[in-house]
Amino acid sequence: MRLKDNTPISKIDCYVHFAVRSGKVLWGVDSLIKSRKPAKIVLYDCTLGQNSKKVLDRLVAERNLCVLEVPENYLNALLKRENVRVLAITDYSLANAILSYCE
Repeated sequence: MRLKDNTPISKIDCYVHFAVRSGKVLWGVDSLIKSRKPAKIVLYDCTLGQNSKKVLDRLVAERNLCVLEVPENYLNALLKRENVRVLAITDYSLANAILSYCE
């Protein structure tokens, strides 16, 4: 899934910040595997490694997840953290709000 061409990226930034502040996120592929909370949407960096990408693809197929590939270092810059490659949002309303801006 991709962002629409005319998407105001600041809207998605706000929704991701809301999810992080409310604790409705899972950080990384490993926490996505281990978590009992169902993820609604998964945002992943385009520089995600091949092995992690394979695991993520398997999880997407098993759990019927929506995924959104974001540009390189988008999550790092947005969250002001390093090495954030995968972020899963578990809140239904925030995930739907992000999906409304996707193709």
